[in-house]
Amino acid sequence: MQKVILNLLASSFVSLTISGCSNSHNSNNLDNWVGNYHYEETPVEANAGYAMVMDWNLTISKQHDSCTGILEVNGQQTFMRLKIDLEGDTSNIAVIYDGLIDGSDAQLKNGDTLFTLTKTAHGFKTTWISLEPRLLNNPPRVCTCFYQTKNSNR
Repeated sequence: MQKVILNLLASSFVSLTISGCSNSHNSNNLDNWVGNYHYEETPVEANAGYAMVMDWNLTISKQHDSCTGILEVNGQQTFMRLKIDLEGDTSNIAVIYDGLIDGSDAQLKNGDTLFTLTKTAHGFKTTWISLEPRLLNNPPRVCTCFYQTKNSNR
């Protein structure tokens, strides 16, 4: 009898673990991220006296029960439009490179985590990983950079 109970508990644990893993990347957990996000790097004066600017636009949308998006970085000698995937939950996401749409991809590889976003009381904390701000020589690894410009859930 004890062996039957142990087998039943073990199979229940495996079943719960499998369903938990499949639900951990459920796009419903990411629905609240759907919208547009923007980050404008602080302009830097070039040697020629003009201000260099860099704009980052992240658009997250839901298609066929999964959340994907486009990251566009445009500014001083830079243009890239990247297809991205997302992993995470309601408070944290990883923005993952899934291919070049246009421009240059800075030698990124599919599956590279570009950066993460974490919701805080003061906005969205960005942790830079494979991409980082382009105008500063030593940009901070963590900042409150992006803000939401539009949320299509509202």
